[in-house]
Amino acid sequence: MANNWYAYNGFGDPFLPGSYFLSDIQPNCDTGGCMICAIYLTGTSDVPGNIPGIIKYYIANAHVTLVSQPTDGTRFVYVKNC
Repeated sequence: MANNWYAYNGFGDPFLPGSYFLSDIQPNCDTGGCMICAIYLTGTSDVPGNIPGIIKYYIANAHVTLVSQPTDGTRFVYVKNC
């Protein structure tokens, strides 16, 4: 399976797959902010089948720190300004 970006819909639960939609471009919203912008997952369907535990961990960290995660230069969860 391919790795793809899934854009957050902006109002759904960021921990639920139905709140994301497949995007054909990489987000540029990685500078920090107050809400989830996109997540990077293995999959090709329009809506992700599931969100792995490690990504949920990164989503939680992004909510607490308001910084894209992880912070080591690799990004799986991007946040943006509101």
